[in-house]
Formats: sequence, structure tokens, C-alpha cells
Amino acid sequence: MGISVDPAAWPGILMAYEAVALTLLQTVFSRRRFLKNSADDLLAIRRYFLALFTFGLAVPLTAVFALAPNPIALLDSLGLRAGRWKLGLLLVLIAIPIALIAGAIGAHDPEMQRFYPFSKKALSGGKTFLAYEAGYFLFYYTAWEFVFRGVLFFPLAAAAGLLPALAVSTIASTLFHVGHPDTEIVAALAAGFIFGFIAWETRSFLYLIPIHASIGLATDAFLYRKAVRERSRA
Repeated sequence: MGISVDPAAWPGILMAYEAVALTLLQTVFSRRRFLKNSADDLLAIRRYFLALFTFGLAVPLTAVFALAPNPIALLDSLGLRAGRWKLGLLLVLIAIPIALIAGAIGAHDPEMQRFYPFSKKALSGGKTFLAYEAGYFLFYYTAWEFVFRGVLFFPLAAAAGLLPALAVSTIASTLFHVGHPDTEIVAALAAGFIFGFIAWETRSFLYLIPIHASIGLATDAFLYRKAVRERSRA
């Protein structure tokens, strides 16, 4: 049974909650703090992925299903739906080769090499790397798109229009990249508008999960290949 809150207020409640969650993820539960407090960077990053998933996705979804009067309709309004699935799948297929190119380019950037993958221990072996990337996809990217292209985009687009929603979600996602390589911050600014427009056109943020993830996973994959080659020459 839902609590006595106007159903129209739920998107605003979720947006306010995610503002708090993002603040916690940049402070108390930040990637930097996890790394600082652990000698094992793989364990630290796994904890960070879990924190992002928990605060960004699991907690609000639990609240919606436990308390909202019509959770399915609410999630549908946040872009958690199939939407225009044919267009979405087509864009995913188009994005994969582009992601491979972007990953190959990024892997040659010294700053990207220094920064990625978040855990250098993930490069130690094939099984470790695959497990790390699976967690990266399932916990990091799913939560990321739910927050930035779901909660922070669709309600505002419905209330104020496409451009304000693109601006707000892009500002938020770009600021969350502070501390990353400069080239990535610039890319995040451009991607924020592009990804938001894709969400708008497909009526869903689900297709952005594989599109966004493919770029990060491709970058890590090329860096893993580089690490393997360096070990073989040693």
C-alpha cells in the first residue's frame, strides 16, 4: 500500500533523494575514499561499485515498490521501459563499433592509462578482469543511467521540456566526472547531451546502459591487452 503522498510528487522526491545520494557518493562513499582506506584497490573499487548501485538504484527502487501507489507507472515515467525498442537496439548496434574506436584511442592516452581501469589489480589476469568488468557493467553503469538519464532527466523533460532536462542532467553527470582526465570531462559534456537525446528519442534509458558501458569496457579491454603484451615481453 502506498503512503499518502500525491503520486505526482514522487518524481520530485526521487530527484531530491538522488541529489543526496550523489553527494554521499562524492564524499563519504567516494571512489577516492574507498581507495585511500584499502590496500587492495580491487576490493576498494568493488565496494565503490556496490555503493553506487545501492544508493543510486537499489534504495530508490525499493522505496518505489514499497511505498509508491503505482510503482510500474512511476518507473515507466522515469524511462525504465522498452520504449521505442527497434530504434534503441539499432542505436546500440551502431554504438558498439564507435565504442571500440573510442576505447582504442583512449587506451593510447597517458592520462587514461593512469586512470583506468579504476582497479589496476583487475589487470592481473583474465578471470579477474572479466569478473571486474561484469561488476562494472551490472553495478556501475546500470545505476549511472538510472540516476542521470532516468531520475534526473525524464521528470524534468516532462515538466520543463527537453532542453532544460538535457542541461540539468548533463551538468550533473559532467560534474560527477570531476577528478577524471580532462579529455574525459570534455567528452562527458558532449555525451551528456547526446545520451540525453537518445533517451528522449527512444523513450527509455535502458539502451544507454550498453551504449555507455561499451565505451568504458572497450577502454579497459584495450588497456588489459596492453598489460598482457607488456607482461609477455618482461
